[in-house]
Amino acid sequence: MGAGFVLERRENRYVVPTGPGSAPVPSGFALVTADRVPEPELRELDDELRQDVPGSEGWKWDEQGFRKETYESSQYDPATYLVAVDGSTGRYVGIARIWIRPRGPRLGMIAVTRAHRRRGLARAMLSQVFGILHGRGLMEVSTEIDGTNLASMALLTRFGARRTGSDLWLVRR
Repeated sequence: MGAGFVLERRENRYVVPTGPGSAPVPSGFALVTADRVPEPELRELDDELRQDVPGSEGWKWDEQGFRKETYESSQYDPATYLVAVDGSTGRYVGIARIWIRPRGPRLGMIAVTRAHRRRGLARAMLSQVFGILHGRGLMEVSTEIDGTNLASMALLTRFGARRTGSDLWLVRR
């Protein structure tokens, strides 16, 4: 790339329209708001899911940091922070997290544990949370997706996402 820099990561920016929720929650699962999940279990689920998010591998929250960045954040709204629950085990298996920012809502995470993917959980979580936003008059959500995360790009494209730009993360080796 020049001057000793190499491309570490490419992130694409998107805007996704909200709409009334229409994707059903798959049989055997339920969606609950984050305030109904014990904090240690929510933190552990977040840590587990981040291991598959490009750029956040190896991430591990400490108790105080998680609480500050989640529950104490002015952008936290439990209604827009959903958690998927496996009804047969009671295990928490997915997160859809939208931060409510002054300049508009931002999708911070949509993820499902490996064993529970490809069942429609991510689509159901987004559908429900987008319906909540739509009902509040918020017509778009912004987000960023790592250029290698084809599953997330495909999911959001089904919701009508449009790419608005990209960012390159360069590092000097």
